[in-house]
Amino acid sequence: MKKLTLFFRFWALNSLIIISTFASNGQDNIIKTGITGYLLGDFNLGFERMTTENQSVQFKMGYFMPVLSPVISEKTITPSEYDYVGSKGSVQMSIEYRFYTSKQGLKGFYLGPYLRYYGIRAEYTDIIQDKTFHVDGSVNNFGTGFQLGYHFIFNESFSLDISFFGAGIDKNNIKLVYTNDQQNFNYNEIVDDVSEVFEDIPYFEKRLKNEVNKDNLTSKLPFIFPGLRASVSLGIAF
Repeated sequence: MKKLTLFFRFWALNSLIIISTFASNGQDNIIKTGITGYLLGDFNLGFERMTTENQSVQFKMGYFMPVLSPVISEKTITPSEYDYVGSKGSVQMSIEYRFYTSKQGLKGFYLGPYLRYYGIRAEYTDIIQDKTFHVDGSVNNFGTGFQLGYHFIFNESFSLDISFFGAGIDKNNIKLVYTNDQQNFNYNEIVDDVSEVFEDIPYFEKRLKNEVNKDNLTSKLPFIFPGLRASVSLGIAF
């Protein structure tokens, strides 16, 4: 919670700095925040800056913590084999370059190629062969693609940004580290048990790599998957 409080303080300060820096340049800038992001535990702040009469660049940064979502529960992010212990949020960020179909500034239909990143960590326990293991899990996601949307500007001040369709490719890296309190435990004994979780999905099973170390078993699963995007943001133009 302390990290979240510090993030919101940074968010507010950053907003004031941006506004004071660009306020003299007319309606070429928009500060916005994603409403749909809050539903997923993504607390974000975006800044869009006009570069030409029908193009712009947008930067977005946020704090991603799914368990703070009103619609995502601990059960949602917990594999059926595990018991949830806790999770840690992560910074998420993206950059997008937009091409508007009109030449009326930052409004109307647009096409925007993007790059994005997010990560998350969670802790679980897993019982294997009647032994309890602590599982430290992490996911890192890098994505690229494009999105279509419509940007409304009301009274030259208020922004409603609706990105109704986005598609791309995401590179995901899942890492699971298994540890046990038993000294000198041979982690080779649980490799097959860990691997069989993915045996029903050949695409994942082929990519799973298990590394047996002296004090843990580390399972890594890199894979590429289609990415989809959609969002609604509110903001202020200045």
